[in-house]
Amino acid sequence: MPVDTTNPTYELYKNEWIKTRDACDGSVAVKSKKAQYLPIPDADTNPMGTDSIRYKQYIKRAVYTNFTGRTKNALVGAAFRKTPIIELPDGLEYLIDDATGDGLALEQLAKDELANLLETGRTLLLVDYPRAEDNLTAEAVSMLDLSATIIPYKAETIINWKSSIIAGRSVLTLVVLMESYIDSSDEFGHESKTQYRVLRLDEQGYSQQLYRDNKPYTEMFYPKKSDGSTFSYIPATFVGSQNNDTSIDNAPLSDIADVNMAHYCNSADYEESCFITGQPTLFITHSLTQEQWSEYNPEGIKIGSRAGHVLGETGSASLLQANPNNLVMEAMRSKEQQMVAIGARIITDRGNNETAEGARIRFASENSVLGDIVGNLSSAIKSCIYWCGEFMGVDTDDCVFTINREFYDKMVDPQTIMSLVTLLDRQIVSSQDIFDRLKAGGLIDAERKLEDVKDEVGDLSPLL
Repeated sequence: MPVDTTNPTYELYKNEWIKTRDACDGSVAVKSKKAQYLPIPDADTNPMGTDSIRYKQYIKRAVYTNFTGRTKNALVGAAFRKTPIIELPDGLEYLIDDATGDGLALEQLAKDELANLLETGRTLLLVDYPRAEDNLTAEAVSMLDLSATIIPYKAETIINWKSSIIAGRSVLTLVVLMESYIDSSDEFGHESKTQYRVLRLDEQGYSQQLYRDNKPYTEMFYPKKSDGSTFSYIPATFVGSQNNDTSIDNAPLSDIADVNMAHYCNSADYEESCFITGQPTLFITHSLTQEQWSEYNPEGIKIGSRAGHVLGETGSASLLQANPNNLVMEAMRSKEQQMVAIGARIITDRGNNETAEGARIRFASENSVLGDIVGNLSSAIKSCIYWCGEFMGVDTDDCVFTINREFYDKMVDPQTIMSLVTLLDRQIVSSQDIFDRLKAGGLIDAERKLEDVKDEVGDLSPLL
């Protein structure tokens, strides 16, 4: 089979990903798809379809309110309202400012990938190392300043994958990634073409190979660790909304996107109804001949308090005003309430009824959908840092990467602090536990360490 063969489950979810991304991108993306999201109202009698004057006016009046994109931005903002905790060893600190090799900082990479996970429920992070020529000296390699990087791939670009059971564990053995490149034959052109990067795991280890036009474009090559050995695994990890295995998880924002599109259709009907029936219609009866009409009303009929008209002995005039059409507006309001309820469930856990205080605590819990995603992403990035260390020859045992999971303010009141001090005196909790609690409550900067505070305060602090 050709290299562009797709995994069966990829085809099941691809359209859902496109829809949710369009919903997040806003009005321009949604309206550009025309009848895909806004059906033609007179499809049976309209041979011109979306090119008809009526449909062009119909879609122009429609209002797409981007509830989906706003929800995504709010959730990303909640997760990153506090700076992630990042502790990297010497030799990998460059990742903080440039994790992808093109200047994208590690924190910004995490933000982008969280947004991707909310939209599609799936992404992949690949750790790669620039391929240097063979037989280079250590000094030459040092001069090239080669560094391992973390390359993100969106769900739509991960077209195929396989895993096998090796030594009782499920191991990733094949990944096919779709990439775009610019045709270099035209100096000023911007034509984008497609290539496929194939990641394999065989008896010799992990290899890469590029394909173009369904043919191998490069030879298979085996990336090496810093000690010259090959990898016994593919240094890539799936990241999902539920877990980090190879299965496709549901897109958290998909339900909101569905309702958002339906709300958009309601808006189109409402705006067209307002246009057609919103203005009053004048009805006139008269007993005049055509000559009399022209004589008495030489400028025709005008509506207004300063206009007077002769209609004859039995003539009359009246305005017909349509009654307000509240049905479509009620449908829109109902969908807005549905979207609020769906969005709330993304940041609340899966519990039952509770008090307002319980809900506030629940918002910050690790059992929420957003909490699951943040935990999965933190774990995946930490794995990537470890693999970067394998490429660079750096020990990563003490590395830390943790995205905030306190999505709402969790205040630390004086009573809580005194209770913590009591627990410390009774040796029920440690100073590190209290330090972490104060950091979570925002009383201590997220980047500070307990050792730093101890060095600053010396023996003056009974707490730490």
